[in-house]
Amino acid sequence: MKFATLASASLGALCASSVVAAIDPLTIKGSKWFNSKTGEQFYFKGIAYQPRTGLSGNPDPLADMVGCKRDVAVFKDLGINSIRVYDVDYTKSHDECMKLLEDAGIYLLLDMPSPQYSINRAEPHWDHDTMSHWQAKVDAFAKYPNLVAWIAGNEVANDVETTPSAAFVKAAIRDMKAYLKTKKLTTPVGYADNDDPKIRMNLINFFNCGDEGSRADFYGINTYRWCGDETDFKTSGYEDITKNMTSYTIPSLLTEYGCNLVRPRTFSEVKSLYGTDMGSTFSGGILYEYTEEDNEYGVVKVSFGDSKVEKNSDYDNFKKVLAAVKPQGVKMDSYKASGKDSVCPAASSVWHVKSDVLPPTPSQARCQCMIDSLGCTFKSDKLSTDEGKLVGEVVGNICGATSCDEISVDTAKGMYGDFSACSSLQRSAWAVNKNYENQNGAVCEAGDVETKTVSSPKQDDIKECLNKKDDNGTAGKPSDSSSGSSQDDDKNSSSGSNSKDEDSSDENDSDENDSDDSGSDEDIDEDSDTSSGASAVTAQLSAAVAAALLLAF
Repeated sequence: MKFATLASASLGALCASSVVAAIDPLTIKGSKWFNSKTGEQFYFKGIAYQPRTGLSGNPDPLADMVGCKRDVAVFKDLGINSIRVYDVDYTKSHDECMKLLEDAGIYLLLDMPSPQYSINRAEPHWDHDTMSHWQAKVDAFAKYPNLVAWIAGNEVANDVETTPSAAFVKAAIRDMKAYLKTKKLTTPVGYADNDDPKIRMNLINFFNCGDEGSRADFYGINTYRWCGDETDFKTSGYEDITKNMTSYTIPSLLTEYGCNLVRPRTFSEVKSLYGTDMGSTFSGGILYEYTEEDNEYGVVKVSFGDSKVEKNSDYDNFKKVLAAVKPQGVKMDSYKASGKDSVCPAASSVWHVKSDVLPPTPSQARCQCMIDSLGCTFKSDKLSTDEGKLVGEVVGNICGATSCDEISVDTAKGMYGDFSACSSLQRSAWAVNKNYENQNGAVCEAGDVETKTVSSPKQDDIKECLNKKDDNGTAGKPSDSSSGSSQDDDKNSSSGSNSKDEDSSDENDSDENDSDDSGSDEDIDEDSDTSSGASAVTAQLSAAVAAALLLAF
C-alpha cells in the first residue's frame, strides 16, 4: 500500500528549523491525497500561473515580488488552494513569494523541465546536463513546505510517433525519485498527458506499471473537451476520462482544463469535477490559466512590474462555481486503498516502447571515462553551430557503415547502448573514434571539424567505464535499467513554452507547455534554431539504420 507523507524539506532541515509551517503537509494514500493533520481528503482547486505579458527574458513569477504580492491577494479572493508553475529560475531567491503563498494556504505544483532542459518529444534524450539542472531546481525548492508535487513532463508524447519519448520521461521520473530519496525528500513526482485518444490508455498504464521506484506518484490529464454550457459530463467525454481512471492505484487530477472556444467561460465542468461525477476518482484540477495572454485563456490581465489587476467575466464565473462546490471526500483513517498496478503496455504499431526496459541513468563519470579511452577525438570540447551540423553528417555516414550500438537507442526493442545517455558531443566523439579504429588508426578526422589523436589515452579499457557510478551514486552496467517486470535479452517538448495555440480545439489539440523544446547541451552553441526537427542535445541514433546523429541549429 502506498502511504507517503509529502515533505518538501529534508528531515534534517525540519529538525533544524524553529519556524512552524503555516500550511499542513499533504499525504498520498492509495489513489487519494489527504491533509495529514486533519485526515480530510484533499482536492486541488488550482490555477496555472505563468504571467508573460511585459516580460523580457526567462519568466519566473515566483521571483517577481511586485507580481507575487499582487497575485496572492487575488488568489485568496478567487478561493484557490494551489497553483501550477511551469518555469522558474532556480538561481533566484523565492523565499518571500513562497512564504506569501504558504501563509495564504496555497500549495505549489512545479514542473521540473524548463525550455532549455527538457525531454524533446521528437528526438528524446536524458543525459547529465538535463538531469543536473532538474536536481538544482529540486535543491532550490526543497525547503518550502508548500511545494507539494513535481511534474516531470507535460504532454511530451502527444501522438503515436512520439511515444518513444515516454520511455525517457519515465527514466527521468525514476532517477529524480532516486535523487529525492538521497536528499531524504518524499515530494511526489508525476506526469501530465495531453489526452490523445490513440495513446492515452498506453500512457496511463505505462506510468503506473513496473516497480514503484520507476512509476509516477500521480498522474495528470490536460483536457479541453468540455466547451460551454451545451456540453455535459457525457457529451464532453469527461465520463470516459473518469472511467479510465476509476481503478487507478495512484492519484489522478486534471493538470489543465478550461476550453476557451466559448467565452465567457462558465466552467460548468467544475460541478462534475468536484461532485459525484468525478469527485471519488479525481483529486480536483488546475484551471488553465490565471493571466490573459495572446492565447486568451486568462481570468485576469496583468503586466510585469505593474500592481494593477484587471479581472474579466471568466474570473467572476470561476470564483462563483469554485465557491459553490463542496467535494465530499473520505477520511484517511477509514479509506482502504484498492486495485492493482497497471499492466505495462506491449510494444505495438501505436506504442513504440518496450515498457519493461528504460533508458539508463545518466553518468557523467561513465561518459568522461569513455572520452578518456578514445585515441581519436575532437580538439575542442565545444562545437559551433556550423561544426555541429558537419559532425551530424559525419557521424551519420560513420554509423551508416558500421555498428554504433553502444551509442544507439531502439525504444521498441528496449535496446539502449552503454553510452547512449552521454551528451551529443561525447557520442559523436565515440563514433569518430570508432571510424578511426576501423581504419587501424590511419585517419582521425571528422570532416572539417578539428580532431586530435591521443597516443596514450588515460583510460586503457573502455569496458571498465561501465562500472562507473551514475549521477545518483549507483554503480553498475548502464543497460541494467528495468522498469520493473522483466528484462529480456533482446534489449534494444515542454514544459517550457507555455503558449497554447490560439486555434487549439477542445479535442486533444492543446499545445500548451508541451515539452517540444530542443533541450540543452552546454557543449553545443546555444544559438540553435529549435524550430527544426531535432537537436544536438537530444539527438538519437536509430539502432535499426544507424543513419545519422541529427543536429538542429
